[in-house]
Amino acid sequence: MPEVLSSDSPYDDGWVRLNRDEVRFPDGSEGRRVWLELQFPFVCNIVPTLPSGDIVFVEVYRHPIKRWLLELPGGLGENGETPDQAAIRELKEESGLTPGRLTRLGVVNVDPGLLAHDTHVFRAEDCTGWNADHSELEDQIRRVVSLPRAEAERRVAAGEIVHGPTLIALYLDSMIERID
Repeated sequence: MPEVLSSDSPYDDGWVRLNRDEVRFPDGSEGRRVWLELQFPFVCNIVPTLPSGDIVFVEVYRHPIKRWLLELPGGLGENGETPDQAAIRELKEESGLTPGRLTRLGVVNVDPGLLAHDTHVFRAEDCTGWNADHSELEDQIRRVVSLPRAEAERRVAAGEIVHGPTLIALYLDSMIERID
């Protein structure tokens, strides 16, 4: 493990903190490490399916890349909330859906070189409350989309679905299906 020589947080808005450490590695070399820390206990992503088997996505605006993306529902856990509770809440807020059954697929670190948080991934089956007109303007969600699994896979292969946490969740979901 490198020795931390100094630490500071040049930016902290209560939502995200930018951390900067000056470190010395075991070989004696020194360097700087910078990362973002969300001021929430964790993140969750959900693979919601309708009774038909279709997967539900949200279309959300992502300002850093100035594009609308298809993503799986998900979001930030709140203090005192379990990952399961957060997944159910986020699914309802972002898509209007309520899961018939929620299964934990795993915990991943989406980009541990830059981000310091765990992402809990779930499958939500037999979801009810489907409403194609659902939107959540506070989260920049303009619509909810259901896709047959084959169409979702085609869009991933074509580079039309590119959101990293979504790709990870879909992969975990497909791996768990093979094991079940």
